[in-house]
Amino acid sequence: MDDLSPRQIELKIHGLTQEDHGRVPARVFANKLKQLVGALEAADAVANGKVVHQYVLASMHMSEPTAILAEIPIFDEDDGATAIAVFSDAVEGIKTNDQRVKRLSAVVRHISHLTSGVESQFGFAEVRTAHSNVIRIDDFLRKRATRARQASKGVWFDGAVFGSFDGTIKVVDVRGSLPQFKLTLSAGGKELDCVGKREDIEALGNALNHRVRVHGRAIYSSSDPLPVRMEVTSVDAVKAEPDFTRWKGAFRPFSASSWEGDA
Repeated sequence: MDDLSPRQIELKIHGLTQEDHGRVPARVFANKLKQLVGALEAADAVANGKVVHQYVLASMHMSEPTAILAEIPIFDEDDGATAIAVFSDAVEGIKTNDQRVKRLSAVVRHISHLTSGVESQFGFAEVRTAHSNVIRIDDFLRKRATRARQASKGVWFDGAVFGSFDGTIKVVDVRGSLPQFKLTLSAGGKELDCVGKREDIEALGNALNHRVRVHGRAIYSSSDPLPVRMEVTSVDAVKAEPDFTRWKGAFRPFSASSWEGDA
């Protein structure tokens, strides 16, 4: 994995299934790259009052369709602020549906286009910035972007809070930098969509079909009382219920038939 500078951004597209994750139609890849550039140009206009940068190809990889873009000034004397930070800020605003959505509405609209076709034309995408920060472009973000562009809200809380949930890990998808898994909640049995960290893949595999407690940022939609996604920072195994069979009979009520001779 190439180290990125603060003025670089990477797009990687994954196929529809784990078996063909490297097979992505060229038209789809080109379209998503175009939409990412459009989002960056909109962010550039927000950051600098006008578009002062262009985005050029710095590198490409074919094993998994990947392109690295470099942000360079159109005019040497006008470097300006980077649009990449504004782009990332807009994504966070979409996730939590906060005031950034209105302020960065032009960027949000382009990000919404970037998510179109997910799970129908491609599996998901990843946008990586400096310091290995990864944004997952998937059906979750598509739905959040659609909701962010709507004025109405439901009756439930809409936003993000840190918390924990108890349940059993049932499905793990290890593709990409942010492995996705399903947590079947111990209370109620409903499924919670979760994404973890790449370095936790081994721990997630070991925890498959076992009860765990996950900690992280829970993102809620106003249409449902449960989170629509959990961005997991840690996974702790929950100890199995203790086995008291070897103590069978030891806790039965005790009564002495006679105390004679015990004095």
